Amino acid sequence: MSAPLPIFNVVASVNLAYRTHAHLLGGILSYVQTHTPWTLNLIVGRRDEQKRFDPAQIDGLILHAHVPDWLCGVDLKRVPTILIEPAAATLDFPCGLVRCDNAPIAATAARHLLSKQCETYAFVHSAGQSWSDVRGRLFAEAVRAGGGRFLWRTSDRARLPSLIADSPKPLGVFAATDILARATLDACRVAGCRVPDDVLILGVDNDVTLCELSRPTISSIPLTSRDAGYRVAELLDRAMRREIALGRMPDIPYTGDTVVERLSTSRSFAYDLLVRRCRELLESEFSSPIRVADLATRFRVSRRTLETHFRAVTGTTIAEEVCRLWIERAKHLLSTTSDSLEKIAAACGFYNASHLSTTFIRHVGIRPSAFRNQR
Repeated sequence: MSAPLPIFNVVASVNLAYRTHAHLLGGILSYVQTHTPWTLNLIVGRRDEQKRFDPAQIDGLILHAHVPDWLCGVDLKRVPTILIEPAAATLDFPCGLVRCDNAPIAATAARHLLSKQCETYAFVHSAGQSWSDVRGRLFAEAVRAGGGRFLWRTSDRARLPSLIADSPKPLGVFAATDILARATLDACRVAGCRVPDDVLILGVDNDVTLCELSRPTISSIPLTSRDAGYRVAELLDRAMRREIALGRMPDIPYTGDTVVERLSTSRSFAYDLLVRRCRELLESEFSSPIRVADLATRFRVSRRTLETHFRAVTGTTIAEEVCRLWIERAKHLLSTTSDSLEKIAAACGFYNASHLSTTFIRHVGIRPSAFRNQR
């Protein structure tokens, strides 16, 4: 009979206000539930949390940025520890480090916004955060290398409306996080600038609740932090079993190299008057049945010419654009009203509730009712 697995006592202190930390924690829990009988003590900032621990009873630590005062007395040279985005450049105890690789994130943001052919570009960063400084610097370098005109970066929210108002349009703004992307969206309203007609906004983290409930919805770069969380738990488990020396724990990176595109970056400013007029018409009459042949007749071009120009500028077909507009409108009504699916289907251009449900599942991945329940 094999010996029973040891029950390790682990303390994890994370900040769930950050979507990245929530995803990291999800990865950690996934490993714990399937591989090891840990006793996991979570410190996430809730009221009345237990923060008194017997140092002799702690087998492992997962901490955000630094070692909190309530862990004084713990021998960090003995207890396996992993720090998430450590604030200190040098540490006086061996530990594993979780760091964000900003290069792919910045390159992805620059590539996405440059493809929209904005006139100018800018970055909104998180004050006092070194990772945000790096992300902004790399983004500016990538924009300039791609032939774009980078104007400014700021962490001053009070100045944000005036900076946006004074910048040549169209302006592409990359925000360090989805929270800052939402702040940029609010600043655009104050500045009297329309998103995405005047300003495009791209965030990071893909906080689905925040991005989907914003108006317009916010495009974002999802991070691989959940996978990183799984590797954090796996590494800590090996260290507590003494399968790996404390001074040899490798860094665990996470990053992002894709974009979940929503309305905030849905417009392209590539010069094509025909396509611009076509999109304006689609957006003003999206809930009415519109045939491509009728659009071609209205603009006095052939159907093939219209479709070829539209795909070249937008990367999608007219039919796909109409479907996207229908779905975005349906999302808005599902999130903000209690209307029946039949009523929402009629308001968005779908034939009926069944057509809405089938199309919604194909493009969003869940049923309209499930999407509504996420509110």
